[in-house]
Amino acid sequence: MNNINSDKSAVTEQTTDDDLLPVGVNSLSDYTPNKLYLLVSSSVPVDITTSSGVITQSNSNNNNNDLVPQRRSSKKRSFIRYLIPISRTRSSSIPTDRHKFDAQSFPYYQQPRASIQPIDPCDMRFLIIRHGERVDRYFGSNWYLTAFDQNEQYRPYHRNFPSSLPLRANRYFWAIDTPLTSAGLNAAEQLGRVFQSKYFHPNYAYSSPAMRCVLTTIQILKGLGLENKIPIRIEPGLLELGAARFGMNIFFQPTDWHKYGINVDLSYQPILTNIPPYEREDGYYLRSKQVIREIERRHNESLSELQNILLIAHATSPETLTWDLIGKQPNIGDLYRLSLNISYLQTVITERHQENKFWSVKPIRWS
Repeated sequence: MNNINSDKSAVTEQTTDDDLLPVGVNSLSDYTPNKLYLLVSSSVPVDITTSSGVITQSNSNNNNNDLVPQRRSSKKRSFIRYLIPISRTRSSSIPTDRHKFDAQSFPYYQQPRASIQPIDPCDMRFLIIRHGERVDRYFGSNWYLTAFDQNEQYRPYHRNFPSSLPLRANRYFWAIDTPLTSAGLNAAEQLGRVFQSKYFHPNYAYSSPAMRCVLTTIQILKGLGLENKIPIRIEPGLLELGAARFGMNIFFQPTDWHKYGINVDLSYQPILTNIPPYEREDGYYLRSKQVIREIERRHNESLSELQNILLIAHATSPETLTWDLIGKQPNIGDLYRLSLNISYLQTVITERHQENKFWSVKPIRWS
């Protein structure tokens, strides 16, 4: 993030020592209820693992959860895993009856992928994208205890750490609001370049206030060459379930990002400002419905051209932001399981048909 790197007074310099190894601790899932307290109660890293000691998963769909052994990413891993996540399907074609999808069937957004170009004319399109690779998934939930020295200076000891980080009042906030790895930053920018190569140009960009989501948005827009043209609208209502347990003040505010030279929309009026610290799955579904419908309503007034809208959020977002649009029942009891199938940077398209205003959901492939 060039703007942050240029602020010498606020950001520490990078030090590299690739012989030092990541912390091998099971880390926080994107699905946060009943887990956040573990981050602030643990005082030291549990163990150190070598690269040969890390177990590789056999199923790429489960690479982003804490129920399986950690998998190290590296520069040798292809970007194809981020841009075209492997999806399981029950059949070779998409069923025509959307109501056949229930809690026992595979999520509708994991069905066979379609092109980014719509078959039927549409007047509004949401691209719902999960954030990139998290630092705490790669280095463990206690990464911040070893990445900062005794003077609270950031000292990245591995090449997959981001080269710099903005200053925070309390370093323990990093435990709950984690940044992206270097690989995650690069992959997000590469995704933006793919969008550009396919002549996809967003009109607006919304992001969850979580740092990993804002950084992903910055990098995607950078890859598109639009980082100075499209201001980011930070919407607290996109925050994942349980992430507000310790309050909203742990997250950077729009003015904080603006201080580092990031193009955020300071005039944007958030749909929601206070997220409940304790929230059940049904409440999360309803909150997501309120947010997505209000975004739709606000953009109804400017339909002179197709509205392409980026929404960068979390692993649960493809489910919770689309269920009401397509008239599907929420999978309240299965939300966690469904989120495990969403890879980093996985992209789901939601299109509104121009004639009947019906919404349809489909993943995409770049072909």
